[in-house]
Amino acid sequence: MTRMTREISYILLILPMLLTACTQTPDFEPYDGRALRIAVVGEPPEANEEQVKFHEISFDELTNEELSSYDAVIMTEENLPKAAEAKYADTYSDSSIPFFFISASSHIPFTVKDSEYNDSWKWEAGKSYAVGVLKSKENDSFHSWGYGLYNDEMTDESIHDVYSRIFKTIDELNH
Repeated sequence: MTRMTREISYILLILPMLLTACTQTPDFEPYDGRALRIAVVGEPPEANEEQVKFHEISFDELTNEELSSYDAVIMTEENLPKAAEAKYADTYSDSSIPFFFISASSHIPFTVKDSEYNDSWKWEAGKSYAVGVLKSKENDSFHSWGYGLYNDEMTDESIHDVYSRIFKTIDELNH
């Protein structure tokens, strides 16, 4: 074997290992905190965490009295247009628990009454996949969170990771 042939063989042997190492999905950390009760407007997500319980609710149940027994509310993608109607903005602003909007890149169409929800607010690569909002009791400002997908790829693993990070945020708010 010539020197050049050996070098090419060596490169061809090492290259697949390097490419495989670079494309592995990271080990996502599941939520391992306290038990959570989360209201969901829409179909509850599939989560890996057994201590998180979802309860499907309707828009009619979005009152402070109805929500007082939950740790947070999740709005699913198919309900975002209705969730952005101006009549619900005060619900999010006056709530003592956070709201999370799945497949929305910003909380603005939900918290600003004169903004309209359209395709420009939907998730796309490079933007947040989910956003959360909670009005501060101290200074009347909004706390907001954005959760992106790993490598901007919509896979089951990266979506589960977003939910795990949402659960961690909820848990941190209650400590």
